[in-house]
Amino acid sequence: MSSDCFDGDDALTGYDRWRRSRWEEMAGPDGKAGRIAYRLITEPGQEVPEVPGQWTSTGFSGSLTLTAARTEGVSVDGQAVDGTVELTSVSRLSFPGGRRGTIEELRGAHVLVVWDPAAPTLVGLRGIEAWPWDPAWTVEAEYRPAEAGRLLDVTRLTSPSMRDTLPAPGDFVFDLRGERHTLRAFGVGGDTLLITFTDGTSGTDTPGMGRWLILSRPKDATGTARIDFNRAVVPHHMFSAAFPCPLPPRDNHLQLRIEAGERAPVFEEEPAAGTATGTAV
Repeated sequence: MSSDCFDGDDALTGYDRWRRSRWEEMAGPDGKAGRIAYRLITEPGQEVPEVPGQWTSTGFSGSLTLTAARTEGVSVDGQAVDGTVELTSVSRLSFPGGRRGTIEELRGAHVLVVWDPAAPTLVGLRGIEAWPWDPAWTVEAEYRPAEAGRLLDVTRLTSPSMRDTLPAPGDFVFDLRGERHTLRAFGVGGDTLLITFTDGTSGTDTPGMGRWLILSRPKDATGTARIDFNRAVVPHHMFSAAFPCPLPPRDNHLQLRIEAGERAPVFEEEPAAGTATGTAV
């Protein structure tokens, strides 16, 4: 494998910028490490421990409503709630203590996501351990589109865990350390692809649930893409258990040790029990 074309100050500068943006993504004022709840709404008048109000869903194709009294301090899109309001995927909810909420969808059901500026997982986050940048871990890969509509089964880290299917539009094939490897990619919206993988470091130097690579789909139907393992990230679930992250498919295991990219988040102390919970589904 030749890595000369990836070496140099420009590549290192780009990596440093990426590291700063990655830190902002997880630990900034709106950092994802502040997520404290991911609650599937399944029952009429359902209560959510982290926030006030009662929640009712008639299925994703139906409606989702919130009922709250004005004294509970809930607002939707800047308007105080006093009674029952209907919510959509673009609704922005505010709760006492600076907590905020959004509405997502999982397997055809509504999900309430709650973020807290005082979450221990956010205010206690002190760093993200990573291996030093090394251009030798950057490769050119061939993108091979899959048959139309291909889906792959995955396990999501909810509580308890659940099975799900995700679109898997293509595979990346590349040579690394004298061997040919194939990694399957999930489609996660637009032209963004997600590779979840494990390797020889998983469960020891890096999370047992693997790591992620986030790539853009090649513009050509069959083209090449640069895979930079220096930009492998630990899943969001490692920062907050309120992320229902998918585990890697069995085919996405690399036998070699990928000693590049992120290793683990570093917290000031262990997050308090029960502050970041997934949905029981």
